[in-house]
Amino acid sequence: MVLEFLRPAGGVFAEAMIGMQLFRRRPPTVKIPPDILSEIRAGILVCTSPRSGSNHLAGLMASAGLGNPLEWFGGRRLLELPGYPREPSAQLLRALTEGRSSSGVYAIKLFASQFAQVAKKVNLPASLPNPRYVRLTRSDLLGQAISWARARQTRRFRSTEVSHAPPRYDSGAIAESLEKILMENLAWDAWFAKNGLSFLALTYEQIQQDPVGSLKTIAQLAGVEPVWRTNLESGLEVQRDAINDEWRKRFLSEYTDPSSFRHGKNYIRGFLKN
Repeated sequence: MVLEFLRPAGGVFAEAMIGMQLFRRRPPTVKIPPDILSEIRAGILVCTSPRSGSNHLAGLMASAGLGNPLEWFGGRRLLELPGYPREPSAQLLRALTEGRSSSGVYAIKLFASQFAQVAKKVNLPASLPNPRYVRLTRSDLLGQAISWARARQTRRFRSTEVSHAPPRYDSGAIAESLEKILMENLAWDAWFAKNGLSFLALTYEQIQQDPVGSLKTIAQLAGVEPVWRTNLESGLEVQRDAINDEWRKRFLSEYTDPSSFRHGKNYIRGFLKN
């Protein structure tokens, strides 16, 4: 029933749950070379969705010696690198080596849609040495959707990147981004629930308010001590500005309707129109 709920969404985001079917043949486990295993103490999987503040958290974790949580499985920056492997098994080995800090902790940032693709070829949880899970979400889901719609337009996903196009208000793109984020979150929630896995829950807002405390809890999860530098920073700046606020007001003026699940001419997929 859950799979049928997600199927109409289409694309890789529907695959985020369809690829996590309850009954299927498991993909193979990747055998990790002994020399790599000997250098690993623990791993941290940051299970999240786009524009959740994951880049900011990744920078903070790297600065504190808690791994280097990049999108090792499908991230565009890595896939654009010459010679970066396309096979998940090879990407896994890169994550365990280049994603590892001197503390012996490796880290991976993973979207549900990316996990769904990897799960077709590799049994990722069984292949990862001593994994720990961080469930990163953003409390302000509409703000997350606005941020994602804007970043997809401008192709500026980090404050250190240049904008390739001016931002243009598009209510449909915001609604689509919101729906995809909800699907990503549902996929992770279902996966953790059906597998009985424990995780550390963090929000972007918590990290913004207390970065030191957030890193301490992650370090405790991995069983290591964080490395504190003089200036704790991710190297990124907040991109949210007056444009985001304006888009929120316009979107709410067009879509607000507490009487049903519908939004504009569309509706939340999986629920009947009324």
